[in-house]
Amino acid sequence: MGKVIDKDQSIKILQDIIQIKSENGHEEEVAKYFQSLLADHDIESKLVQYDDDRASLVAEISNGEGPVLGITGHLDVVGAGDEDDWEYPPFSAHIDDDNVLWGRGASDMKPGIAAMVINFIEFKESQNFKGTLRLLATVGEEVGQYGSNQLTREGYVDDLDAILIGEPCNVGIVYTHMGSLNYTLTSKGEAAHSSAPQLGVNAVENLTEAVSQISKAVEDKAEEFNNEELGKTFHNVTIIKGGSQVNSLPEYAEYEANARTIPEFDNNGVMDIVRSVIDDLNKKDGFDLAVEVTADQPPVNSPKDSKLIQTIREVTKDHERLGFQYLLKQMGQVLGTDLVKDQPELGKVDEILPIAIAGTTDAAQFTQGNSTMDIAVYGPGVPQLNHKLNERIPVQQYLDFIDVYNDIIKSYLS
Repeated sequence: MGKVIDKDQSIKILQDIIQIKSENGHEEEVAKYFQSLLADHDIESKLVQYDDDRASLVAEISNGEGPVLGITGHLDVVGAGDEDDWEYPPFSAHIDDDNVLWGRGASDMKPGIAAMVINFIEFKESQNFKGTLRLLATVGEEVGQYGSNQLTREGYVDDLDAILIGEPCNVGIVYTHMGSLNYTLTSKGEAAHSSAPQLGVNAVENLTEAVSQISKAVEDKAEEFNNEELGKTFHNVTIIKGGSQVNSLPEYAEYEANARTIPEFDNNGVMDIVRSVIDDLNKKDGFDLAVEVTADQPPVNSPKDSKLIQTIREVTKDHERLGFQYLLKQMGQVLGTDLVKDQPELGKVDEILPIAIAGTTDAAQFTQGNSTMDIAVYGPGVPQLNHKLNERIPVQQYLDFIDVYNDIIKSYLS
């Protein structure tokens, strides 16, 4: 029995969704595209509205008793920037003479979610599985993880035994990653002429004192904890604003910071320090500091030898074009470089292994609703091109991941 969706249709699906300009905040059209595609195969799905023009998509198929496996990816892409700077228009989904597909989202992560939807349809038609397969396509992963947070709060991950996240991670299987914390600290003062500073309160100077104390306190605390896989928590002040003219004391200043955290010294631990420093400084004359958390993605830690991880490792051994060295060579050709030559240690790796990363994924939200399910982040793409100009992917890699997802799902739900 042949595939329900053949090679040409699979490529067209990927081109169609890349041609939809689903920059963060405008994902609903992609969700509706997939909803229509599922309906063509008599599969019911539900749009989970987050905001205007923003909806995640949920669908489920079952075939008797067995595990509950979630497959998930996000529908949004980062902005394309100046489209004139691209070699091919970023929403054209152009395929060049080398069979490389170009476009925003061509790596991060429309191939992953397209491959998952195609497999969802295939398993509905074949019924070649036991248990439940649940598709979760989310909004807002790139900024805020809003969709995964909403789906978690509404209970869509409560009963999952495992979840496979199709982010572009093809030469390793992510089972643990750092958390990401963003916060904004504000300092209010009182404006005065710079010739009479005693009549005002300098918001910038107070902010600078807060930066100094918080950065040192977080750094000192971070030295107490080390995660064998992830390393240490670290904290960076990334944006500072304050003042309006050179001869006036500023009445307002703010900074934004990002911390990457480990389970042993997590987001809450960092914020406890930030708030403690603020409380102490606000006891001093003239200080008026406040803080707001703007993004809170906790660290994720799942067993590296889970059933899902083991399944992926076993399955990939049977796919020559998904072997570590093959993928390195393939991506090097796309990038115009020899990745092994640039990093000789990579030449010694002969299989796809569980890995830890500093970046964050929707797993940060999903695990808040279900801390016991297996986690695996594994998907097609060229990670070096994520969020960059001229994002692209070899078409063959996308097609290969459709096949390997089929084998992973079939094996896990057997």
